[in-house]
Amino acid sequence: MNPARMATQWSWMDINLVGAGAFVWNDHVYMSGNDRSLLGEMGAGIRGAEGGKLNFYESLSSGGRHGFMNAHIAWPAVALNLGKHSFGAHVTTRTALSITGVGNDLARFAYNGLGYTPQHGIRYNDDRLSIAGGAWTQFGASYARLIAAKENNLISGGVTAKYLMAHMGAGLDFSALDYAVLDTARAEVYDASGIYGFAAPAMNAGRGWGFDIGATYERTLENADGYVPHASCDPMPYRYRIGVSLIDAGGMRFRDGTTGGFHASTANFPDYNDIRLDSEEDADSLLAASLSTYESGSGFKMGLPTALAVQYDQRVLDHVYVAADVVQNLAFGDNLRLRRPNSIAVVPRFELKRFEAAVPLVIHEYDLRRPNLGLMLRLNNVVIGSDNLLSLVSMPSAGRQRGGPFGTDVYFRIKWTVFRGPACKGGKTRVHKAGVREAMPCKFPE
Repeated sequence: MNPARMATQWSWMDINLVGAGAFVWNDHVYMSGNDRSLLGEMGAGIRGAEGGKLNFYESLSSGGRHGFMNAHIAWPAVALNLGKHSFGAHVTTRTALSITGVGNDLARFAYNGLGYTPQHGIRYNDDRLSIAGGAWTQFGASYARLIAAKENNLISGGVTAKYLMAHMGAGLDFSALDYAVLDTARAEVYDASGIYGFAAPAMNAGRGWGFDIGATYERTLENADGYVPHASCDPMPYRYRIGVSLIDAGGMRFRDGTTGGFHASTANFPDYNDIRLDSEEDADSLLAASLSTYESGSGFKMGLPTALAVQYDQRVLDHVYVAADVVQNLAFGDNLRLRRPNSIAVVPRFELKRFEAAVPLVIHEYDLRRPNLGLMLRLNNVVIGSDNLLSLVSMPSAGRQRGGPFGTDVYFRIKWTVFRGPACKGGKTRVHKAGVREAMPCKFPE
């Protein structure tokens, strides 16, 4: 979330061996089980057992709709501190899908089908509908530096550059959509304008670059004059820490992808049940025949899910902290760009060297009606958790229109952490004295 955090990391070297995570969330369709939780249903499916199944219901609340899916596999990575300078490298395979700007009525058509008679014969507008999906592997290199250590203040900055090898990409963005479904066969489009792009799955379907950049400020409990991370073997404790970062700036270009722009003043579909879109050629033929202005081409760009993130971490007492994080997406305008969900998180945690537990409370899209409660556990070098634990272990009754779960997520990581550098091995401690600009000689505990 913030590459500047490496500059004062408490471990000398952190090596990720393998990790993975998946996140799915929307605010229209929720799940409900008959007899089992989601984990129970998954287990029953593996065993081939019959019985309670997952059911899906739509929310009847008002407002626009959003949907997101993110998944990743974290391959080997490393973060290494060398005094005031820190370096990192990582390889991660990511996939993302974002659906935004969906009107309430269009969401109900998507759930119930175009044959949903209560909405027939009514004219609707969805002029900000955007759908984008992509998959890519990123090869990243990071650098962070402790910029200032004075009195009780530490200031750090960091940057990560990522080379992107895209595996697929597809997007559809409407700047205008004015339509009506007349009955169980006929539909009328009064205005439709937008752009689209599609690149078939391939190992190297496209390429691009991405960047993260950030800064942090720490208010320390001790005087930090002359402090150098890991020259003083014990980490510098802080009272609070504030960070700000720009994440996933950049994008990918699909040179061989299919793209186009379209506009329709009027388009009539006498029988939408007969429409078949089994290939790129089918989509091209439909658009060319139905829209008054249609231009196709090759090659398109897709933006990464760029966001601004702000982090705050407060020490409550020894080993107990409360963090707060805000992520605001920056995907605006009429273009093909993946979108990251807006989120607010409050995360109390208990942290020791070999053990850590956190209980995140997360709100997506600033919707206070649907908070998610999670749990993260770190046992030495194994991390496992979920930001929506209740979705995995319990199911609400079908009658709950505002409940959930409207999504789920889970993640794990296996790593190897070296807490002390070579100069601090053997139980040595290194004393930091305020005002001194170089490392102090080691001393041994009595």
